Amino acid sequence: MRFWPAPARTVAPARPAAPRDLSHQIDEGFIVALTAVRLSVKNGVIMRTVRDGEPWNEAEASDLARRAISALITELDETATRLSHDSDAAAPTERASRTARSRRELARIRHGRDEVVRLSARSRTLRGVVERLRAAHDDETIVRDLALRARDETLSELMQARLIPRAQRVPVSDEEHREAVAGVKADLQRLLDERTGY
Repeated sequence: MRFWPAPARTVAPARPAAPRDLSHQIDEGFIVALTAVRLSVKNGVIMRTVRDGEPWNEAEASDLARRAISALITELDETATRLSHDSDAAAPTERASRTARSRRELARIRHGRDEVVRLSARSRTLRGVVERLRAAHDDETIVRDLALRARDETLSELMQARLIPRAQRVPVSDEEHREAVAGVKADLQRLLDERTGY
């Protein structure tokens, strides 16, 4: 008969899954990067059209795409460099690997090695995406496609916004306006009181 609980079994932490094929990861990263570039171009086109009242200009939209690609290349390149440094910092030293004896020390060494693998894989993936983006920056077909797709998405969004029915404005007196604002403030204060307990 046991008077104390059985010691809990220690479960080894799950090892990270083996990284997928590098070329597949680069392909996925490149698709995500191009989507980000297209959104940036679309926002630029919207700003020029709505805010500045400028007409559509394919050359300027293509220039927006090139600038967005350049900015993303710089950002991803910096991130890849930082991950490389983090990978070097995470690597256990040879001395620590040789002298590790306790379970905790061995787990720390194993975790450090797993972290090196993970960070190195991310860095290699980002560098591959950067190379693909550099090629895209100089490819007129890709740049034009980004500009035209951004134009089409902008037109679609502007048309949808224009077609949304707008309710007519209801005129209110100054007194009614003050009462409405006071009611909103009271509701917000009540919610704040309920949330914080004050």
